[in-house]
Amino acid sequence: MDQSPGSLENSIDVSVKTITDPAGKDASVIFEADAIAISKTHQCMLKDVYALAMGKNIWPMRYIRNRGSIGINEQIKLARSRIAVIGAGGLGGYAIELLARIGIGGLTIVDCGRFDESNLNRQLLSNTAAVGNEKATMAAQRVAGVNPAVDVTAHAVSLAKDNAESLVYGCDLTIDALDNMETRRILYDVCRRHNIPLVHGAISGFEGRIMGIFPDDPYIRALFDSDAQPGAETVLGTPAIVPAVIASLQVMEALKILLSRGRGFRKKMLYADLENGHFDEFTF
Repeated sequence: MDQSPGSLENSIDVSVKTITDPAGKDASVIFEADAIAISKTHQCMLKDVYALAMGKNIWPMRYIRNRGSIGINEQIKLARSRIAVIGAGGLGGYAIELLARIGIGGLTIVDCGRFDESNLNRQLLSNTAAVGNEKATMAAQRVAGVNPAVDVTAHAVSLAKDNAESLVYGCDLTIDALDNMETRRILYDVCRRHNIPLVHGAISGFEGRIMGIFPDDPYIRALFDSDAQPGAETVLGTPAIVPAVIASLQVMEALKILLSRGRGFRKKMLYADLENGHFDEFTF
């Protein structure tokens, strides 16, 4: 790499600080204000500055509390990954927030809807000022404020057969944060065709489910050929607690898939009954 005085790598090196992290260990870090200045000077993306820094064992200060649970090579892997979140409402809003904070390098957000007052009980990205605005656009603005190192592409459209391929193109994984089976089937099919893992999630009342689905897994007719789920969500409602919990489990499943670690829910569905405190698994 170019280590001349005016190079990107040299700019990172001279910006490094040494801190004592919360665990009492010394760490080489780069603060965001310095990283942003470097990205502007060298006309590159902030996530690329962070990726290069982490390759030199320099932690972005914003990720220092990940250290211990996520290794620096894993953090680099996340920074180089792109996830498509299909749906930016209840599940999608929480998933987008968590992915941005954990350090995913790229997010593709797809939702054709606009916020209304009925979303305010549960959808993290909604607020009174956002009512009437596009969910995808507001999601992108939220991510920019939470983590400017995330490269966000927002699409205020419905995922459909004629655009699904272009919407998930270049993504390493997709998160199903949808509320209807027809669109889920389209997403599932395009992910199978293009070898993209999918993390399914669904909620109704105080209940929810998640599952990790790989492209070569058998087709799960019981999951995608049922039209009962939208009705269940409408009848039972969606209190705020449930999308927060289920989206968190979806993001954890996404991390396990991307980082090839932990015990995932491949060919297994985790069903959560939060009211009665039951967590059950079903094998497919």
